Amino acid sequence: MLFNSFEFLIFFPVVTLLYFVLPHRVRWIWLLVTSYFFYMNWHAGYALLMLACTVVTFVCSRVISNTQDPRRRKGVLIAGLVANLGMLAYFKYTGMLLDIINRVCDFVGLNYQTPKVSILLPVGISFYIFQALSYMIDVYKGKVKPERNFFKYALFVSFFPQLVAGPIERSGRLLKQIAVPHDFDAKRVRDGLLIMMLGFFEKVVIADRACMYVDVIFRDWAYASGAQIALATLVFMVQDLCDFAGYSYIAIGSAKVLGIDLMTNFRQPYFAHSVQNFWARWHISLSTWFRDYIYFPMGAGRGSKLRRSFNIMTVYTISGLWHGAALKYVAWGMINGALQVVEMLLPVYKPKHPKLHHVLSVLWTNVLIGVTMLVFRAGSLYTAIQMLVKIPMEWGAEWMNSGFSPMQGLCLGVCTVILFAIEYIHEKRKSLTEMTDRLPGVIRMALYLAAVMAIVIFGVWGPGYSAQAFIYFQF
Repeated sequence: MLFNSFEFLIFFPVVTLLYFVLPHRVRWIWLLVTSYFFYMNWHAGYALLMLACTVVTFVCSRVISNTQDPRRRKGVLIAGLVANLGMLAYFKYTGMLLDIINRVCDFVGLNYQTPKVSILLPVGISFYIFQALSYMIDVYKGKVKPERNFFKYALFVSFFPQLVAGPIERSGRLLKQIAVPHDFDAKRVRDGLLIMMLGFFEKVVIADRACMYVDVIFRDWAYASGAQIALATLVFMVQDLCDFAGYSYIAIGSAKVLGIDLMTNFRQPYFAHSVQNFWARWHISLSTWFRDYIYFPMGAGRGSKLRRSFNIMTVYTISGLWHGAALKYVAWGMINGALQVVEMLLPVYKPKHPKLHHVLSVLWTNVLIGVTMLVFRAGSLYTAIQMLVKIPMEWGAEWMNSGFSPMQGLCLGVCTVILFAIEYIHEKRKSLTEMTDRLPGVIRMALYLAAVMAIVIFGVWGPGYSAQAFIYFQF
């Protein structure tokens, strides 16, 4: 069930209404049932995989907490990690592994081809497995006490707002909130709905409209000019932000309506002044997951610069592989890691004009991120290289027919300006609710109604009103 579907527009109000009508002691049970129903709307079998992940991490965590022998504790932790990462590897990387074997056989001249397999990647598996693993590791380290109620833990893994694309929550935050009954709070519900509204605006008005142009250019890149490829890359940067941040806003807003606070997942990433700063603002829940569970255990920034560079490259190579079973994703991760290593090695100096230096740093950072985004979006690493070569060399080529009308372009441009105005307000540590609260009630309600109508009218709902999937569902 997609957030931007009519099914969700029926599902969420019903879930919310009954949640606040039911007695406090059974509300979390209602959320558990509806979360599994939400997930099973994609495929009923997916629920069995999520249940398996839940059972393994719950049992392993209980055994770890009840065991004093350090070696046995570590053995149980490793078993839990292997079981869950093995399940993730099977569904996500089997095809990639078989393709590598076939390529190696061709290269060395062996007349052998592995049998073709068709494995459907379960939606959200990378997200909920990482969330469950963080809980098990935190129990092992003594950071959190193990949850005794299996079904409350199952809700932590399956909580529907953030189930399929994050934010990847930590048990120390979410489990505590699940256990506490939440009363209806009109202001909190209003704030949550406004956050959801921003998410819908970013997804259906901007991201899905940008997709119409980006898909054509990246599909028929061989016939596109360098200018078109550069423009399509810029538009994809906007699309990718609005698609993923839009999902996060809808997730955070819907959870807030239910009385639960999820972590911030995006913090104005295109205002970043370095690649390192960009990754401190983009997909924060995943970046901090890699920091806490891979980078810190490896030694973080301790030791020599060579050691720190190795740690950074390792983390971002794994991050690239997490995003997809393809060479382009690994290369994308390594490029982001390499850029941060270069930033670390460059000498630090105090600029004479700090404000100008900051602006130029932001612009340069976005150029670098744009290159990585092109690699991320291209059909393959080879295609990405070919497209990058075309950008500075073929600006004089004729413009192909992208099917993107001037009115669509105007709408996208105006909405993007509005988006970055909102982003700038947030960058200044202000929120839209704080600003609208200063307005008279009538004007405030008129603005809310106008925003809803704008989403309905200018939203891209697809042929026959079919909802467009979110980009990160494929990861």
